[in-house]
Amino acid sequence: MTRRPGKPVTPDIGRGGPDSPFYPYDEPPSLDELRSYPFFTEIADRLLSKLQPNTAERIYEPGETILRMGEYSDAAFYIAKGSVEVRLTGVEGEPPPRLVPKGPGLAARLARVFKRVDAQKPPSSARGLTPEGTVVLSDMPVEVKPGGTVELGAGELFGEMSALSRYPISADVVAKTRTKCLLIATAALRKMLQKKEFAAFKEMIDERYRSRTLGSHLRRVDLFAELDDEAVNRLRDVAELASFEPGAIIVEQGASDDSFYLVRGGFVKVGVRSGAGDLAVTYLRKGDYAGEVALLLDEPWPFSLSALEHVELVKVSRAEFEAAIARHPEVQKLLWEVVVERLKERGFAARNPLSSQYLQMAMDTGLIHGESVLLIDLDRCTRCDDCVRGCTDTHGGLPRFIREGIKYRNWSVPTACYQCTDPVCMIGCPTGAITRPIGTAEVLINSDTCIGCGNCGRRCPWGNIISIEYDSPTLGRQIQLATKCDQCYDRHEGPACVQMCPHDAAIRINFKEVSTVIGTLTR
Repeated sequence: MTRRPGKPVTPDIGRGGPDSPFYPYDEPPSLDELRSYPFFTEIADRLLSKLQPNTAERIYEPGETILRMGEYSDAAFYIAKGSVEVRLTGVEGEPPPRLVPKGPGLAARLARVFKRVDAQKPPSSARGLTPEGTVVLSDMPVEVKPGGTVELGAGELFGEMSALSRYPISADVVAKTRTKCLLIATAALRKMLQKKEFAAFKEMIDERYRSRTLGSHLRRVDLFAELDDEAVNRLRDVAELASFEPGAIIVEQGASDDSFYLVRGGFVKVGVRSGAGDLAVTYLRKGDYAGEVALLLDEPWPFSLSALEHVELVKVSRAEFEAAIARHPEVQKLLWEVVVERLKERGFAARNPLSSQYLQMAMDTGLIHGESVLLIDLDRCTRCDDCVRGCTDTHGGLPRFIREGIKYRNWSVPTACYQCTDPVCMIGCPTGAITRPIGTAEVLINSDTCIGCGNCGRRCPWGNIISIEYDSPTLGRQIQLATKCDQCYDRHEGPACVQMCPHDAAIRINFKEVSTVIGTLTR
């Protein structure tokens, strides 16, 4: 597939495409096979056939890793037969088991490499320690002590919260016996949660999220960080869980909705009407919230909220919100501070429509996903290519980015990895070659364990992973090695492209920081 640098790519249709967690060798179950699972038994052929391409049955041998802590997944796993162990490893330095790639002779050829390549596991952001010293895992139906294991058997479902809300996997899951799992991809999960035919399934998923995960998610929001357990539990119990399709209007400007909204997955555009158009004021990510103006001022919404992609929200009514925080005046003080900032943002957008255009460009191009995006100021750039030469010299003669990319006004966005908050390229790598080391933004590809399958390149929506010919010492043959910008991870001076630019035209910014984005692009 030919891609225009920096432009979103329409997901491939079929097995192994960017919107599927499945490898090309996974064949979907037949409709009769799907009906052997309890939540599909009474489903009509028409609906079941729409879900079928996003399902797969897979057999795992004893000791084989199904999910690995710190990575990302876009499928829920239902255990049909056998059992698995949930292992909270890494606390005492124990390395996780490697995924065993499927394919004739491949596991044997990679075995020696796996012995010398250390697996680096990011800290989970989805855990909560109980008074008993156990850890509540957001995407597993268990509590487990650090360094311990818990067994799950037939009929259990795990991984669905990671698939829906894009949080990293919170523990290793390893097959204890020969295990058969039904994989349900995120696309199918979302359809199931929207259809009345799956009401019981939705109730189970929502209740699990509410009882096991919502409390810890609330505590990670700065607004609720100091709330006592009683207040958090009340918010958790009364919250409504809502989902929105891309492009859907969540709240109209001028509406009388007096609810509080917390984003638990996806991106939300905050806009304000200006003449016949709509100006982008800011965007909300996972953990951000909206509704503070309506909560405090009893006035219509001064903004509109719309879903930029599939969005999962936690909604709390004004009455319930006020009751939950009644004994915490510090929360109301924080809300007033946020109200002032939001109203300032609205005024700034109205006075500076150019800033709104830049924000809209960031939403349209996917830059909002990036934690370290390379930008080139074309007013300063002389096209000397020192940035490319610096990158090439740093990486053994193989540049990790292409200087040409999308352009907007005086800015160019080279074809270079954005180091996304939710790196979908990591999903479905059959050898675990793509990792994000602890406490960093860099997503790395290990050339020793890459087999050139191209899955990461197909999954990257922005076309920022390129393939080069490479003589793999592991496989003993030439492969199309996946390469991408790693921000010169091992280079003490930082990214060579930025340092080597003689005109300070090359910069890197984090698109999570909206004020930085506006300040930089409008300078």
